[in-house]
Amino acid sequence: MCVCIGLWGGLCFAETTEVPASVLTVQYAAEPTQYDPLLMEDGTALRLAANTIGTLYEYDGAGNLNKALISKMSLSRDRRHYRFIFKKGLKWSDGKPFLAEQFILALHRLKDEPVRAALSELFPEFDWAKTRAVDSLTVDVRLKEPDGQFLNWLTLPPFAPIRQDMIDAYHRRPDPVVPTLAAYRVADYHREDSLTLKKNDQYFASDGVAIDSVKVRFIPDEASLLPLLKTGGVDLLCTVPALQFSKIRQIAKVAEIPVEAVTYLAFNVRKPPFNDKKNRQAFRNALIGKKAELAKILKTGEIPALTFLPSILIPGGSVPAHAPVKTKELSKYEFSAQSDSGSRNQTMLEYIQSIIKGELGWKMKLDLLDWKAHYAQLKTGPDEVYRFGWQNPVSDPYLTYQVLQGKSVNNFTGWSNAQYDALVDQIRQEGRAVKKSKLIEKIEAILWDEAPVVPLLHQVLRFAYSKRVEGFRANSFGVILFRELRLAQKQK
Repeated sequence: MCVCIGLWGGLCFAETTEVPASVLTVQYAAEPTQYDPLLMEDGTALRLAANTIGTLYEYDGAGNLNKALISKMSLSRDRRHYRFIFKKGLKWSDGKPFLAEQFILALHRLKDEPVRAALSELFPEFDWAKTRAVDSLTVDVRLKEPDGQFLNWLTLPPFAPIRQDMIDAYHRRPDPVVPTLAAYRVADYHREDSLTLKKNDQYFASDGVAIDSVKVRFIPDEASLLPLLKTGGVDLLCTVPALQFSKIRQIAKVAEIPVEAVTYLAFNVRKPPFNDKKNRQAFRNALIGKKAELAKILKTGEIPALTFLPSILIPGGSVPAHAPVKTKELSKYEFSAQSDSGSRNQTMLEYIQSIIKGELGWKMKLDLLDWKAHYAQLKTGPDEVYRFGWQNPVSDPYLTYQVLQGKSVNNFTGWSNAQYDALVDQIRQEGRAVKKSKLIEKIEAILWDEAPVVPLLHQVLRFAYSKRVEGFRANSFGVILFRELRLAQKQK
């Protein structure tokens, strides 16, 4: 699975009509690729789902993991048997009562449709004979093996309780206008245009939801964003174009949020010259000290990456630095580097192309493709070098590192390392910060020595919001919980 943002877009908006003062209007660059919770995987879908799909656990605007639909959880000593007790009085937005068996139904979808579920290769195996609803508010879940990530998984849409009539509706036509247990329900939907969210009066904490209506508009045209923000056509931008950043900052508040995402170059180790580790190390060494300049050129606020793991996930924020590996005189090579197209990515690759030529005398041909063609080629056989990015759907170092495990469906390098795989499996189960920090050091040391990838940038998301929006915060997944926001009565 690739968690990414903005794979495709929708209609452009030229009008600048001000929206009603009681409505929060939010811009997303692209519409979610799926609305069925089982299939949600792109960043836009997960950020929308945090507002419209009720889950057992959730991350708040500060990134803290909290109970949501449940009131109590207990775990057996062998860390395999969970008991969840749901809050009393839960109701769906259409007024129908919640039943604990609706969570079990969601789990069975993972079993019955495993190929369709995003991230399903990472989810734990269930002991189905002992996974059941005990009563209308209680469920027992039995795992075949302990999983230190299980409560994190419960924040994701595939684990959200669901009704059979909703499943039937998704099979007929994927449509977000369905009942929900979350703070907002989707009341109206116009494909490639907009969603209208209404406060769910049945939500268990509805008294704390201040904004009654949210208009989500899919606006990929960056040139239209500044005029819309100026005239009140949009309150909150989830895309802040680098070229308009200074002007937007003059009329709106801007937040820069480091997120759990890394952009990197990877090597196809099946092909020369990068089947030879010393050539991978030489390429990596040529870019040492150049990443800060790259970040300046892109003007996106991204952080130069010294590690594969985003720095916000590293206890203390850093790991021991590694000295560049000295390499002997190298031959001259020609090879291709592929990436999905777009001004940011093209600028990035052109800069790296010039560095590699200047430092090593190697000729790097650029192979720029649209996203679908790029991703398809990665799965069938990538170029010698390729650009890729990963954003964690839940908060843990394991989610970043598993991308490069030999068994990962997102490891297109052909590289595998038994020691690396074992350490990543350990960090999946590790909850102690000191032990986790030591594992991170060992994992990063292997990546430095083997050099299957060159981490370039750790992502920072920029948001802009009008002065009438109060209480803004976004967590390390770029999720904004609309229920945490307020709208000022008068423009300040």
